[in-house]
Amino acid sequence: MSSTKKMSADAVRVAMEAAGQAMFEFDLSTRQLSWADPQGFLTMLGHSLSEQRDKESDLLCLLKPEDITHREENVRRALRDGSSYTIEYALADPNGEEVWFEERGSWLLLGDSKKLIGLVRRINDQKQREEKLSWLARFDELTGQLNRSACKEILSDRLTRFHEFKEAGAYILIGIDNLGGINADFGFDVADEVIVETSRRLASVLDKGDALGRIAGTKFGIVTAKSGKQDIRTLCNKLLCAVREDVVHTSKGGIAISVCGGVVDFDKGLVSSDMVMARAESALHDAKRVGPSSWVAYSENTERTSLRQQNTEISDVILTALNQRRVVLAYQPIVSDLRDATHKYECLIRMREEDGTEVPAPAFIPAAERLGLVHLLDRRVLELATKTLEHVPDISLNVNISWETVKDPVWAEGYLAHLRAHRHLANRITVELTETQVVDALESSIEFVSEIKEIGCDFALDDFGAGYTSFRNLKALDIDVLKIDGSFVTGVSSSRDNQLFVRTLLDLARNFGMKTVAEWVDNDADAMLLKGLGVDYLQGFYIGKPKIDMVWDESLLDEETLEIMRVAKSESA
Repeated sequence: MSSTKKMSADAVRVAMEAAGQAMFEFDLSTRQLSWADPQGFLTMLGHSLSEQRDKESDLLCLLKPEDITHREENVRRALRDGSSYTIEYALADPNGEEVWFEERGSWLLLGDSKKLIGLVRRINDQKQREEKLSWLARFDELTGQLNRSACKEILSDRLTRFHEFKEAGAYILIGIDNLGGINADFGFDVADEVIVETSRRLASVLDKGDALGRIAGTKFGIVTAKSGKQDIRTLCNKLLCAVREDVVHTSKGGIAISVCGGVVDFDKGLVSSDMVMARAESALHDAKRVGPSSWVAYSENTERTSLRQQNTEISDVILTALNQRRVVLAYQPIVSDLRDATHKYECLIRMREEDGTEVPAPAFIPAAERLGLVHLLDRRVLELATKTLEHVPDISLNVNISWETVKDPVWAEGYLAHLRAHRHLANRITVELTETQVVDALESSIEFVSEIKEIGCDFALDDFGAGYTSFRNLKALDIDVLKIDGSFVTGVSSSRDNQLFVRTLLDLARNFGMKTVAEWVDNDADAMLLKGLGVDYLQGFYIGKPKIDMVWDESLLDEETLEIMRVAKSESA
């Protein structure tokens, strides 16, 4: 070979290597396949695939049986028709990952023999781009859920099946509350984390046949086969609770979030997916006007009729649960040391459906506050707590009271009257009021706190750090316990900002002679750090989750209760 030809051949080889491809020649008469540059062929395959290659059968040994058949059909067709062919196939490397190749070839008559001249090149990057584009055509890049067009397509299909086959269905539009505030306070990255976690929580509630899509920046659409008032109400409550019940852990700490929903139940008047989505937007708008963690079902006069109907239904649910004694307490441990036995609990209100299903507070408390029923729930919590204290003498309980009860002279006096009637239990009761509520009704709060402390109860300021209580107000309220807002506690072991904030609050509490409780403690590292900083009490899922059906340690029970238990055991035996 002349030096010119050699330089030309080398140039071709270098160019082909750079392009990630290799050239082969197959002689039909001798059935021999040879590569123009064997080393270049191995380089194109890559190390993992070249190690698998059988030298005798070359590339074909790596193909799947169906790809071998497909390739042979294309090669024979090209030979018969005098045409070229282009095919794609994937080879699996030892790790099970697919590596994609494109093969192009055509037959040439060289002398007395026909030869197949072909090029093989790796197209993995191209395939990945194609797959991503195909995926993005249907899915939202941030959350991985369906995008607006795909969700709309599913909604159109469901609506068609409703009209043609009477298959029931509904569309629910979910909007995240106050995401703009999260953007402003924490940044867009944290807001994205909230959006992703919201989508995950919504998806966790849905049935297999339901579809979830991100319709807009802060909104999600749900297409469900559920229909009818009861099923829709149950589903909406589950969705709202799944989002609100637990804090979202972000790179900037814990953030409490909530959502609202607008519901459109399929009916004969719905002629298009656009109409359904427009009605859902209208219903969501009205839900947001009601307040966080609310949902509204669309009607011809959504704002007045639907909201009034929903309020009536929720009011009936709450009142019936109270009358049937289905409003109960869940007890969450509060400990001073991880090794100590639990003698202190916070009473958290829960409601049970008629079938026994537990309903968490976020599903009904906002509605109770809106409808003026929260006074009844406050009173029921206090009654259940004092009853528990009567039977379990060796524990103390924290009970929450709402701002609405504190500021209402009639209901506040009724609450205090019950405490006076159980004055012998008062030193084992701590009444909690959130900081933001205290600030909103300071005069009423100071008077109420003075009354409960005169009876003998302690007073705790809950969610401290979330509001703007001044030093003067702290002194005026005569607080016994500061409960540090959970958003500053969660992840405190890895957040210098949260550590500084907690340390500052602890110094403040010591100066005022107050005990401290850290809420939302959910891991060992946070618990150990908080105790190291000097927190008096710990509370959170790591310490213990709230339990309704408590089985009290018999050493904590009074003799009368123990005797009732003994009689019940003997009768069942």
